[in-house]
Amino acid sequence: MSSRYMVLKNGKIIAHEDTFEDVEGVISRDFRFKKQDDYEVKDLESDEHTCLIELLEQLRIDARPKKEIKFPERKAQKPIARSAIVRKPISYPTAPRKPITRKPIQRKPVDFSKVKSYETPKRKAYNKPKVRRNDVVDDHYSAWLGQQPCIITGMTADRGIGPYNIHCHHVRGRIPRNDYNQVPLIGFMHTWHGDSYHVMGKNSFLEKWRDKIGDADCIIEYFESHAKLFKSQYDLIHAKDRKRDTAEI
Repeated sequence: MSSRYMVLKNGKIIAHEDTFEDVEGVISRDFRFKKQDDYEVKDLESDEHTCLIELLEQLRIDARPKKEIKFPERKAQKPIARSAIVRKPISYPTAPRKPITRKPIQRKPVDFSKVKSYETPKRKAYNKPKVRRNDVVDDHYSAWLGQQPCIITGMTADRGIGPYNIHCHHVRGRIPRNDYNQVPLIGFMHTWHGDSYHVMGKNSFLEKWRDKIGDADCIIEYFESHAKLFKSQYDLIHAKDRKRDTAEI
């Protein structure tokens, strides 16, 4: 059973709990009196955020020292005998001062013809990770998969790294890398949103998008089944292309 409440600290997830009492226990254990942290609770069923202001105030009250610190009374000191300060009168000069001679500033004219036009800075080339012994790398297949619609929302877009681009999600991670075990996901379903796969995790993501995913019991199996369908579809397309090329020869 998936947890109902998600606990956030300064915008970062720290725990998933089933009941509100467990949420208060997590916050009370994580609370530090000296640090002014913001705690927030998100109800995954109603999609509402709750800020526990009263709980934080009570925790700050409980964290204060209950014993009063008594400082020793300061001893009375004898006044210091000071002699009166006699100040001499200041005599200011009455004669007018000579004005300061200043030379005019000579500025050279600027030749704008020599000013170079703005050039955009060159970015460093993207270095692909090194291919290991057990890696399966197929850039042509990844480029074709980036043109397919998202398997959750059905949206189509250009392949890229933004929230509204298609990402190629590796189902079992990239160690070892297997490009044939990928599925297309829109950016905000992959990494760019609070309800995305890499933010919520496997179980919470499955429950959040249950109406679009269906009756799947495991999100990994759901992704792998779609990855196999895409691979078979790719093989059929390129099998036809190979037959056509051989026929032309």
